[in-house]
Amino acid sequence: MNLLLTNDDGISSEGIKALETVLQRKYSTYLIAPLKERSATSQALTIFDKMRVEKVLPGHYIVDGYPTDCVNIGLHGDIFPEIDMVISGINRGVNMGHDVHYSGTVGAARHGAIHNKYSFAISSGKVAKEETYLEEAEIFLKILQKKFHWFRQGIVYNINFPETYPEALEEICFTRLGVRTYSDTYTKTKLIGDIEDFHLGGSLLGCKITENSDFAAYDKQRISITPIVLDTTDYQELQKLQKDS
Repeated sequence: MNLLLTNDDGISSEGIKALETVLQRKYSTYLIAPLKERSATSQALTIFDKMRVEKVLPGHYIVDGYPTDCVNIGLHGDIFPEIDMVISGINRGVNMGHDVHYSGTVGAARHGAIHNKYSFAISSGKVAKEETYLEEAEIFLKILQKKFHWFRQGIVYNINFPETYPEALEEICFTRLGVRTYSDTYTKTKLIGDIEDFHLGGSLLGCKITENSDFAAYDKQRISITPIVLDTTDYQELQKLQKDS
């Protein structure tokens, strides 16, 4: 099985290194990642501009673009063999609830799902710079080796690791997306006239702990797996609109 590894933290991040170190023991791995950090870029795709793609090692490329660009080039750029699975991460910091709409990590995995690949977004609550994420990568390998029947093509499986958790696969929680709350502030610098620079100086992240959600699992220090589908239609609202029209 051929695995495409990418992320939104950049080519030198520890998370993608951990995935490669561990997964290449059992699978053929191909790494393509942004030249620099591209967090919160969702599923941005470069359409009108050229991108620079550099081969740094056999099976290793860097792209001056977004995580989704990396996946698209990895799938369609004729640089790798046919890819079976797209794995994005391991992200430094969780992606739960509404985060998945902003996350470059999840956006890259979603692009894999659009092209009907097995697709995973993996994130960790460990944010210290010295973290290696090797333990998380080992558990993910164990999941693939022992529980591959859990998964289907064309769905994003969003996996979040708390800082501490039981390693037994039986302790994994299958969850739905929870509710993230955001409180953002901007610092402003006056330039000239009515022109100002705005800088997102701080974001306070909160959440609502709801039953069977990824946040509830995280609160209980359990690994969560949330399946995310591509069809975001609100069918209940659709039926209401059709009935009332």
